[in-house]
Amino acid sequence: MSTVFQFSSSASLEMLTGKKAFDIEGLLHLIKTCSESSIFYHTFSAFMKMREVQLPYNSDFAIWVYRSLNEKALAEKLMVIDFSEYNNVERLRNRLIAIIEDYVRQNPLCRKKIGDDPFYLYDVRRVVYLTDKFAYDLASFRDAIAKISIYSLYYHFIESRLHTQLELDDFSSWIEESLGLSDLAQKIRKIDISVYTLEGLRSRVIQVIEEYL
Repeated sequence: MSTVFQFSSSASLEMLTGKKAFDIEGLLHLIKTCSESSIFYHTFSAFMKMREVQLPYNSDFAIWVYRSLNEKALAEKLMVIDFSEYNNVERLRNRLIAIIEDYVRQNPLCRKKIGDDPFYLYDVRRVVYLTDKFAYDLASFRDAIAKISIYSLYYHFIESRLHTQLELDDFSSWIEESLGLSDLAQKIRKIDISVYTLEGLRSRVIQVIEEYL
């Protein structure tokens, strides 16, 4: 028996922490010591902001390394991290640290570079709230996807998998567990979030569902 899916969304309050970095060692220290929510803000949250305008680098860390330090090779290494592979902030933090430390070992002169502008560390507080959008079956779910905000889409398809410590997004989980459509759920899970804007993700999810219907 299926259960109703009520769509949620999230709102974020961005806060400057007062901490900043001027060089690569300073950035590394911030990444090692900052809160998990700061890591999330500068990676996954940056993904949402930048995918709306199609910037080439998928995290605030990569952008600063590229623009302020002019270390393009390091920025590219940070850029290729696939956030969809991480359901745990500490694993993502450790991956960032490993990439930067390895680069510094191979390019020790980069330690001497001072950024054109400081890297300002942010933290964020999130409030998750229920919306007035519901789905009762696959057809109503498809219709709702077309109407929800990008923040609701982002919450269910990207943010929720990190916060719940699961490797699954809310959409495919509901489709499999409530509707019993495991084959469709698998198709949705295979959608690569790194190659789409949020509106592109919306269109792709709808396309997969419509093809199934």
